[in-house]
Amino acid sequence: MPIQSGRPSRGEIEPTRRRLLAALPALSVLIAGSAGAQGIAWPGGARGAVSLTYDDALNSQLDNAVPQLAARGLRGTFFLTEENIGDRLADWQAVARAGHEIADHTVHHPCDLRGYSPARFERLELAPMERFLDQNFGASRLRTFAYPCGYIGMGSGAPADRHARYIRTLSPTISAARTTAGPPNDPARVLAEPLRLQAFEPTEERTDPLLAFRYVREAARRGHWAILVFHEVLPQRVGEGDTSIALHGEILDWIGRQPVWCAPMGAVLGHIRQDA
Repeated sequence: MPIQSGRPSRGEIEPTRRRLLAALPALSVLIAGSAGAQGIAWPGGARGAVSLTYDDALNSQLDNAVPQLAARGLRGTFFLTEENIGDRLADWQAVARAGHEIADHTVHHPCDLRGYSPARFERLELAPMERFLDQNFGASRLRTFAYPCGYIGMGSGAPADRHARYIRTLSPTISAARTTAGPPNDPARVLAEPLRLQAFEPTEERTDPLLAFRYVREAARRGHWAILVFHEVLPQRVGEGDTSIALHGEILDWIGRQPVWCAPMGAVLGHIRQDA
C-alpha cells in the first residue's frame, strides 16, 4: 500500500507552509520592480530557475505527471521511496532514461525521527536506499535527498540540535537535500547550505495556480531558484496535497512561458556551483 505523507508538527519545518502561504502576497509586493538575476548567469538569459520535484514514487506520477512533462519537453526530479515502487521499477527506470533525475526519499518514508539515532537512520533508511538507487539507476548520479514530510529534525533535544544532527547524518553521503518550506533559494545560500534547500508545495493547502505563479515570479524577480513539490497527480483532487491533472498542466504551461530555466535539482545545483 502506498505510504501517505504525514503532517509535520509546528516547529519541525521552518517556516511552516501556512506562514509562507500568508507571506506570498506581501513578498510579491516587496519584490515588484526588482532587477533580474543577481550574482549568477542563468542559462539562456533566464532570470531565475525552477525545479519540479515529485515525492514518494507514486503511481499517479508515472501515469499522469510524467506524460505531461514529456509533452512539454520538461524534466523533473523524482524522490523515490523504495517501499512504494512495488512492481513498477522498470517504469521508473524508463523515467530515468528519459532524462529525469531520480533521487532518495528513504526506504520507508519515516516522518517523525525523534526515536531515531543517526546510526539507526543510516542503517534502516539512508544506506539501503542509496544501494537500491545505485543498483537500479547507476552509482554516478548526483546524490540528492528530500526530507520525508519536510521534517528536518532527528532525535531529541532543542530544534537546532535536532536539525544539526540530521544534517550531520546526511552530509557524508548526500550532496543536496530539499525541505518543503521556505522562500526561493538564493544561489549564495545554496552554496553555503546545500542540505537545507527550500521549497514550496503549491497545492498542499488548496487548489489555486496563483500560489505557484507567485512563488516562481518571486524567484525570477530576485534571480533565485524556486523548487516546487508535488505528490499525487490525479484526475481530480481527492485530499490535501493532491494536484489535479488539469492544475498540474496549467502550472507547467505557465512556467513554460516565463523567463526561467526549468531543470532538475541536480542540474541547477551543478550550474550554481560551476558559475560561482
